[in-house]
Amino acid sequence: MKQIRILLADDHTVVRDGLRALLERESDMTVVAEAADGRECVQMAETEAPDVVVMDLAMPNMNGMEATRRLLAANARVSVVILSMHQDES
Repeated sequence: MKQIRILLADDHTVVRDGLRALLERESDMTVVAEAADGRECVQMAETEAPDVVVMDLAMPNMNGMEATRRLLAANARVSVVILSMHQDES
């Protein structure tokens, strides 16, 4: 069975720890990297080649929207799941 490789990008360690604990319960998913800001996320995606990035929108050094743009420009096959506490969808 192919493992789904996941990169977690959130500036809150507690959120990343919780997501990791939930995702690693699944036999077909593995967290390959974690990033605390958008810039680090883009760098980690280059070296770790995840299948999926779980992305927070509000992060320091580069927000999640810009990081997502850069990820998709570099690799159109990566999937990005965006998490947000913002009520405005835009």
